[in-house]
Amino acid sequence: MSDNPPAYPPPPPPSVPPPPPGYGMPPGYQGPTAPDYPQPYQYQPPQPYPGTGSAGIGGAAGLMSQFTGRAGWSCLIGVATIVAPFFFNFVFYVLALIGLLYGIQAIRRGQLIGGVVGIVLNAIGGLLTIFLLANR
Repeated sequence: MSDNPPAYPPPPPPSVPPPPPGYGMPPGYQGPTAPDYPQPYQYQPPQPYPGTGSAGIGGAAGLMSQFTGRAGWSCLIGVATIVAPFFFNFVFYVLALIGLLYGIQAIRRGQLIGGVVGIVLNAIGGLLTIFLLANR
């Protein structure tokens, strides 16, 4: 006697009996209505967004979002460190460093353009502060 059975056992009988021969749909039955969705894999031309063109408002809004939050503060501080010595005869000693930190934080938060502009403005303001301190 071997351990292997001679064949696999037959499958179990189905739980639902098959329909009788000649079975059809009831008379007048049309089936469910199809939804008003487009057919799958059917080409649809792209729909333009209203109010945007090649250089529309959408591009300007995307660029302006780069100068919000920490990036905006970094740029504002950079402009203040550049403008203050010329118009108010006053030098901010530490403000350029704070602006540099805000620029780095802006880059880390995904505002690359605003952060880089803020860092450049604060670097110019810091160099201007150092130059003006050396000439006093």
